[in-house]
Amino acid sequence: MLRSETKVSFVWLFQTWVKAMYGMKPKTIITDQCPSMRIAIKEVFPNAVHRCCQWHVMRKASDHLGALYNLKEKEGFEDDLKWVINRSMTVPEFEEGWRNMLVKHDLRNNRHLKNMYESRSEWVPAYFRDVFCANMSTSQRSESANASLKIWTNNHSSMYKLALNVEKIVEGIWANESDEDIATMKKVPKLSTLYLMEKDAYQVYTAKIMSIFKDNLRLSQLGEVNELEKDNLYEVTIKEHPTIEKWIPVTYTVKVDKLEEFVSCSCKGYEYDGLLCSHAIKVMHHVNLFHLPKRYIMKRWCKDANASVKRSHVERSIEFGSTQEQAAIRVATLKPRLKRILDIASISSDAFIQFQGLLDMVEQQMEQHVVVQQMEQHVSEQEPITCEDATPSNGVLDPPISQCKGKRKQPQRLKPPSEAKKPRKCGICGSKKGGHNARTCPLKKNKEKDMEDDYANSGPEDEEYEDLSS
Repeated sequence: MLRSETKVSFVWLFQTWVKAMYGMKPKTIITDQCPSMRIAIKEVFPNAVHRCCQWHVMRKASDHLGALYNLKEKEGFEDDLKWVINRSMTVPEFEEGWRNMLVKHDLRNNRHLKNMYESRSEWVPAYFRDVFCANMSTSQRSESANASLKIWTNNHSSMYKLALNVEKIVEGIWANESDEDIATMKKVPKLSTLYLMEKDAYQVYTAKIMSIFKDNLRLSQLGEVNELEKDNLYEVTIKEHPTIEKWIPVTYTVKVDKLEEFVSCSCKGYEYDGLLCSHAIKVMHHVNLFHLPKRYIMKRWCKDANASVKRSHVERSIEFGSTQEQAAIRVATLKPRLKRILDIASISSDAFIQFQGLLDMVEQQMEQHVVVQQMEQHVSEQEPITCEDATPSNGVLDPPISQCKGKRKQPQRLKPPSEAKKPRKCGICGSKKGGHNARTCPLKKNKEKDMEDDYANSGPEDEEYEDLSS
């Protein structure tokens, strides 16, 4: 019953996410091994590739297999396990390596390893190397966002405060991206190789992506090329690696078409990461393809990717949401763009002067636009008013508005607790609570009441007076 309720909650959450994304659905989803979430994903995102976070899988494996890591008779088991998982480029390569690992360490009957193997298609990278994952195998990005949000909110925070904090986090992310864009513009490219492909990449890629691509360029110097079919099929064998100990020789198959500028590697590096792998670059240079083909430049890695995405975000906001939501989206979109322009304009005095002139022109145009819009709105609201419209059906009109006597009260500022008016102390009971003083103290009233009762019940004194009179 609990799992069914959790599944319904995830379905509602995913459907809400789709609405927030204007109907767009993800192609790849990385989560932990929650069964309820798996069912909900199949229902809401039937066409998405669902992967389990490798970090969670390996942490659970460490809990169950940790004792084996330290046994002398199982020495090297941990390294072999990680190598088979992370270094296998194809499904047959992984399955063969897994079997050899079980035989080598005599772990064919281990229950947890059997469970890991049964769910291998959900978390082993070799099973979805042809699916774009931006080189992510864990849910670390979402975990990082959760950690940032927990700093500003807790279980007592209101929904309004939660929305404000989410907006702050998003603005911070956009600001960081704008700073990186500025750093990319200011950075003078330093070529680490003589490849023309590196120069092409500098013109389109951001600084962070360029650093990854440069690593692939350097790694392309490793390995030997073996021609299987001229200008069509090649093998790249890497026998040694300068930075990885206990390297096992690996061979990759690369297909190439010079006329179409097409290249494909068995490691599926471009399909998985969105960047050409070192093996493909190695073969391209071997067949004299020196430039970076446009078909292998992903828009998301380019310098102008943010601007186009945010423009489309604003365009969608015109069709979805209320007027207030649309205005908030426009403000959030304009802030990082304006900050980026300010940073560019401050680089030199010429850019500053030019930007000042453009600001004056834009400011005049915006003011004229607002004036025209207000006039059109005023004219549309001006409609002839008849006596029937002005007089209510019951014949009673609003009283005339008169000016208040004396000086109007000015709105008071919100005072901090240190400046708040302190409650007065009662002179009789000494209490500061209850909002009373010595004149209205309940204790005083009780005493007066007791005195009245004593006076009313003074019977013995009356009898003594009667006796004396007799």
